[in-house]
Amino acid sequence: MKRYIVLLISLLCISTASAWNKFAQQCIATLAEQNLTEEAKSEATKILGGDLASNSWWLQTIAKEEATKYTSSWHYIKVNAEHKSVTKSKKDGVVQIERCVDILENRAEHSDSTVVAALKSVIHLVADMHNIAHIRLEDIPTSQRNFNIQISNGFTGKKAKIAQVTWRKYWEANLINRHASYSPELFAADLETCHGADKERFSAGDVRYWAADMASLAAAQYKWAKPDMLMSREKDNRLEQMNEKTMARAGYRLAALLNGIFK
Repeated sequence: MKRYIVLLISLLCISTASAWNKFAQQCIATLAEQNLTEEAKSEATKILGGDLASNSWWLQTIAKEEATKYTSSWHYIKVNAEHKSVTKSKKDGVVQIERCVDILENRAEHSDSTVVAALKSVIHLVADMHNIAHIRLEDIPTSQRNFNIQISNGFTGKKAKIAQVTWRKYWEANLINRHASYSPELFAADLETCHGADKERFSAGDVRYWAADMASLAAAQYKWAKPDMLMSREKDNRLEQMNEKTMARAGYRLAALLNGIFK
């Protein structure tokens, strides 16, 4: 029951939630770095001048600047009615990942600053494409806009409290907020312990395949997720586990991508 009191407090303190989204990015980047080859880790560190985690939030910061506001659309991926990524739009996250990968693979042809920006963008965008609320499904209108949901603190009677949170904040912040006492290293270690056996399966395929995989997971959620719905405790618990599994996907896939680039 204590856990649900903590959850309710985190929902009511939503103004601090963005820091936990940053924490999630750092956890994914840390897991990825732990799975890099020595060659890939050395090259990535040389380009960044530091580790992956400390550079995982850069793309989010520039989205707030007037000259680079256009990058805000990169944090989302669009899939068609068959739940496949086929778009060529430069506003799409998958397209931007592919563009940045091309820069990194041909880094000798680009300026140092362009290569650094490309690597920082890949780190962030691979994580973002594994967030359910960042996937826009052509055949599901609710996936294309934000909406409110209601979450109970788990009590009944006078102690019962209902908090309102947006669907995006639920996926971006509130699920990861439950691990507030963790460091990115500790959380990444937990993900490795729980999902390391699936590393090869998660890492298979390319960015478009990963987008389709996440689209399939997202579509299943929108069969029941509706505006102003009350989230049941059972479903909330299952989604927390699902969120951690998608974070593991992101970490292993980012590592696979970078290992392929810097081989």
